[in-house]
Amino acid sequence: MNWYWIAAFILCLACWSFLVEPNWPRLRRVSLRGQRKLVHPISILHLSDIHLVGTSGFKHYFFQELSMLNPDLIVVTGDVIDHDSGIETARKYLSGLRARYGTYVILGNHDYYDYHIIDNIRYYTGFGKKGLHENDVHRFVQAMNGIGAHVLVNDSVELKIHGNPVLICGTDDPITRKIDFERTLRRMTAKTFNILLMHQLDGVLKLSHKGVDLICSGHTHGGQLRIPFVGPLWRDSKMPRRYLDGLHLYKGIHVLVSRGMGAGRHLIPRFACRPEAIWLDVTP
Repeated sequence: MNWYWIAAFILCLACWSFLVEPNWPRLRRVSLRGQRKLVHPISILHLSDIHLVGTSGFKHYFFQELSMLNPDLIVVTGDVIDHDSGIETARKYLSGLRARYGTYVILGNHDYYDYHIIDNIRYYTGFGKKGLHENDVHRFVQAMNGIGAHVLVNDSVELKIHGNPVLICGTDDPITRKIDFERTLRRMTAKTFNILLMHQLDGVLKLSHKGVDLICSGHTHGGQLRIPFVGPLWRDSKMPRRYLDGLHLYKGIHVLVSRGMGAGRHLIPRFACRPEAIWLDVTP
């Protein structure tokens, strides 16, 4: 009889991890206080790892909820699509969002590559991070530019938000081996509030520049499968486990890592790690 209970428990766990939690998103609210470079507060909606395909289930309804928000900035830290069929979906969903000072997007490894099952096996067994099937990243960038979003690839944009000088910087994804911090951060000054968008937080290990105030990142999905009170079962990162999600201080830099809104279509399950968008209030 005990085996029946064990089988029932495993079945319930599988149903929850594959059917319930991946389709149960949340809007997480986070505050970052004491930023002396700011005169007035700014609000940021942080999206990451949306992994859009042609049809995207719950995300349609979640984006409808997000469209009711009106942050100062929207930042999207990579893996917007899972393959080319998600480009039109991304254009549709992101065009429905509004931010007073614009939407800023960087690229992740899934924006560059369509990872099939064999690609995922190669990725997680150390035989190659690049997928064997390329996405049409140029068409994706054109679609984002077409809705007024700014795609930052080793580039930056200067803004004035409520009287605050703000610099938004965005790197390329490490998968390209073309990250250029010198170019990305060339406009950074001691007077601007400097925000750096990186898909993979591991890039911070090579960041020698002082003066970055906030890094927004994704990629880890928060571990995706977490044991309550213990943490993630695995991590696709060289950073300590505590940096896989949430707001932390790393060597004097505030880092905000999202659990992401989706997952690769072959790596669906989530446990104790709900999909999310993050609303960040940054205050003086």
